[in-house]
Amino acid sequence: MTRLRVSVKRDPVPMLISLLADIYGDRPQGVPEPWRRLVRGAMSTDAAAVLRPMFAPGTPVLPDCISPLIRPDADRPDPGEHLERIREADPHVLLAELHAIFGEDVPTTWRPVVAAPERWLRGVADVMADTWGAFTPVWNRASELFDREVERVGAAVVRGAPEAVLLGLGSRHHYRDGILHIEDRYPEDFALAERTLAFVPIISSSAPTLCELDRPDLVWLGYAMPGQGRLHSAAATPARTDALGVAIGSARALILRTLTAPATMSDIAGWIGATAPAATYHCRQLEAAGLLTRRRQGSWTEVRRTARGEALVDLFS
Repeated sequence: MTRLRVSVKRDPVPMLISLLADIYGDRPQGVPEPWRRLVRGAMSTDAAAVLRPMFAPGTPVLPDCISPLIRPDADRPDPGEHLERIREADPHVLLAELHAIFGEDVPTTWRPVVAAPERWLRGVADVMADTWGAFTPVWNRASELFDREVERVGAAVVRGAPEAVLLGLGSRHHYRDGILHIEDRYPEDFALAERTLAFVPIISSSAPTLCELDRPDLVWLGYAMPGQGRLHSAAATPARTDALGVAIGSARALILRTLTAPATMSDIAGWIGATAPAATYHCRQLEAAGLLTRRRQGSWTEVRRTARGEALVDLFS
């Protein structure tokens, strides 16, 4: 983990796909209802029909020409270049990709695309452009959050604790023993090897599962931007000075700091003011990262901080 190459990328395209997958597809992403209404209000009446093939149950496909192309060397301030890439995509390449996936008998949901691929590509680009137009004010308000996220990830990596970031990627990402598990309907194994790991904060949802794992140069992961709930208001986000809390969450940071001697789950629930199941959830995540241990002792569970956990507290003190 100490040799891990990490970057944070500011790119709105994964955000747009997350919004559309949640609102028009069978792919819940945790988009808050006010933002769902904001996007729906900007859509044309045929948006659902245009997007249906990509998110239809049983036959979901995000063609290569529509998938986010995260740059290894630069951020993307707006999606204009990507939308032009979609509009100018070669329809023959799109059709070849669909036939490679489905064979000659393309599913019913994809047949309108096969019949008029150029029109469909323009329609997808138009829908994404309308979504961007509606969501641009929210994206602009997130500038300070992006800057803070770059600092958070950078601090964790410089201090030799990238697992602090991997622990906080959200409920659909689970980190354990050097392996990141991502919930997906079509699971597969990938090795990072020498590739760069790019974190792509997403502000449109609380539980995105967007990622790209098979590029030769980098792997990128879309995850919920910490603090994005404050974007419902234009109010400035107050500064946070608890570096460990920013890295792994305030509840988990409190558990690690307070766990200077063996404690019970009941003790920990009291420390963080949470229910027993919530305390167990936080401890399970910390245990998976090797920061504490849990051992059953008769009718109660003993929790101890590991040497790795102590080192992490020291790093962020």
